[in-house]
Amino acid sequence: MHTTDYLRNEARQTQRRRWSAVAVLLWPIAVLIPLSLSFCSGPEIANFGSEGRLKSENEQLQISEYHESAFVPITRSRYTYKEMPALFESMRQASDGYCEIIHHKKGFNKASVDRLIASDHFREFWGDRYWGSFHNLLAGCWNFYIMNDVKPFDDFRLIRSLYPDGAKHCYSVGLMQPYIMHNILDCKDLHFLDVDWRIHYAHFQLEEMFRTGRFEDRSSTIKAIQDLHLGWIAFSPTPPVARHQVDPSTLCRLDQEECLRNLVAYQKNREKLQAITWNLSALHDAQFVPHKGMPVIYLSNAIEELYTSKKQFQRLLDRVTESISIGQKALFAYHAAGTDEIGLYLLTRTEPAAPDASNAQTNPEDHSAYRVETICRDLYHRKNTGVLLPYETYFEKISATKAPPRCAAKIRALQSANAQN
Repeated sequence: MHTTDYLRNEARQTQRRRWSAVAVLLWPIAVLIPLSLSFCSGPEIANFGSEGRLKSENEQLQISEYHESAFVPITRSRYTYKEMPALFESMRQASDGYCEIIHHKKGFNKASVDRLIASDHFREFWGDRYWGSFHNLLAGCWNFYIMNDVKPFDDFRLIRSLYPDGAKHCYSVGLMQPYIMHNILDCKDLHFLDVDWRIHYAHFQLEEMFRTGRFEDRSSTIKAIQDLHLGWIAFSPTPPVARHQVDPSTLCRLDQEECLRNLVAYQKNREKLQAITWNLSALHDAQFVPHKGMPVIYLSNAIEELYTSKKQFQRLLDRVTESISIGQKALFAYHAAGTDEIGLYLLTRTEPAAPDASNAQTNPEDHSAYRVETICRDLYHRKNTGVLLPYETYFEKISATKAPPRCAAKIRALQSANAQN
């Protein structure tokens, strides 16, 4: 379960930032602030049945303990696909009433607050209620639908070229990225990751549209996007409201035509999936289901220190490690915000070292259960400072690879080879 300390820490970090920095840094947060589910690390390997048409009984919403305790309409930790419409509608109505207060469209009304937020969580939400705050994101009042990553298509094409064989089990933050991921990697199952329930509501609307064949071509895809119910959009060109007028630019800042093509392609490719899971959870507490194949986790820039602490990062790696067998591998894809700079990191589960009885102190830096290698890594730069300042991630501190090749060079070589064929 999420701790109050975690949430207070997030709020304090947000409050320290200048608003100008927040405006830039939080732009990709729909991709980010990642997400708390009961973790499944038992010996059973996930089995969703035979290949073929994706069935709704293999689609489900998993809820973190924190979300279940904080939000009144959420009453349990798991919802079937058929139960999701009623839950999302009750969340939408309750959240809209609260967001109208937050965005000064209505005066304070405790009854409206109580329809969304449990009484023992009111203080933390109300104390962190300014625009762009973490708790407003949780409440669905400040939502980042747009894909800010530059050309994530190349990330997934590179992964496919480096790991062409074997089943891939795909986990992704963001709204557009999971669909692109499956189109390119041919995932066995797809897991949406986000702490913001409205991002999952958007995924649900899209899945309903895919199921009814609304993405046949460019024209029908644009019409389907316009019918999405997306509210309280962060940094919208118009004031935030309960339902915005949307178009392709609402989903993709750049490469909008390629985004449209990926939605059309996903409608054809989604039937190859064996299961879809919505994970309303923080990334470091997300559920990673044991599989026989390789987990591929697309992080965007969610593991930056602004969003994920060192302890939370280690917890993420521990959870992924526990979901795979000794000798099995998991791949993490990192993407620096607002750039095309990426990194690929391979985690291998190792045989744990025997405890040293002569040393009573446990070294928190000891990662004996896994080994991390850097497959490739670009130089990461932060753009919010006005100057492109280089930085590193937590992966660099634990990776066994000290001089990795540049991912950009590998992508250029791949593009050149494809152009010649």
